[in-house]
Amino acid sequence: MPKTTTTATERRAEIIAATIRVLARDGIAETTTRKIAAEAGVNQATLRYYFGSKDDLLFAVLQEMMRTTREVVQAAIPSDGGLHVAIAESIKAFWLHVEAAPELQVMQYELTLYALRNPDSAWLAKQQYDGYSVLVESLFEQNFAAAGRKCAVSFAELARFVIAGLDGLILQFVSDRDTVRARRDLDNLIFAVRATTRVAPTMDEGA
Repeated sequence: MPKTTTTATERRAEIIAATIRVLARDGIAETTTRKIAAEAGVNQATLRYYFGSKDDLLFAVLQEMMRTTREVVQAAIPSDGGLHVAIAESIKAFWLHVEAAPELQVMQYELTLYALRNPDSAWLAKQQYDGYSVLVESLFEQNFAAAGRKCAVSFAELARFVIAGLDGLILQFVSDRDTVRARRDLDNLIFAVRATTRVAPTMDEGA
């Protein structure tokens, strides 16, 4: 069979995937552009061609993580379960993603701390949380609109509340890996989100 040519988009995706593997495996302190290039099977000149700086590459990693999160959550939202179910299932779907790859969550926290410790990279930390807030906000907005409901608080406030709750649960989970307790606490978070939005389940909506 003829050899296929890797497109620029595919090459860029391969480099981002390689960066995520190195960060998750070695931690940000031990991650270098040389290691990333070797993992991706390219030279450092190619790395600089696709991503001008290390920060640019880390920003691309954060964007990829947000894209993956959106896909995971959207795929789990039932088309006819009602708003009550959509809220629960989207949060639970994200949590299963956390349980499946906790090392990725550790990696993201390391990225945040790295950014905050380096003035030139501080924008990465803000970009990360701004990005996740916009993502969660848009998902809630879509589901409330589809259900024809109004939210008791702004979607921006609701998004920050959910992210804050999940952040706390994730930090505890990556520390002790207590799945049973984490899922029980997640149910409490879901209950709190429903209470915050004042959304009461109807008779045909499950828990």
